[in-house]
Amino acid sequence: MRFRRRKGRPTIPRIISEEPKIKVFMPLDEINNDLINQGHENNTLKLTLEELESIRLVDYLGYSQEEGAMAMGVSRRVFWNILKSARAKISDFLINGKILRIEGGNYRIRECDK
Repeated sequence: MRFRRRKGRPTIPRIISEEPKIKVFMPLDEINNDLINQGHENNTLKLTLEELESIRLVDYLGYSQEEGAMAMGVSRRVFWNILKSARAKISDFLINGKILRIEGGNYRIRECDK
């Protein structure tokens, strides 16, 4: 079996401020219908921690995309792609009532100067 090498530059870890305290969100109807324990992989979206961080920086804290890119240690283009992906997943979650899990990604926690 041959493995394909990924083309291009290797991804560097994105910088995030912290991991979220709550990592799973689901519509109340899912709980009432007891669909949690059934096969719900098709209704589950995975939001990476860097996608959550991009939403936090731009939509919650009001950073510009340039400021957000600098805070995460990536280019504006990469930041825009992360933000666009996050917004698409959150829209799908809200409109179609899917389960949203926040997990994974390629990140490191920002070190604070003390």
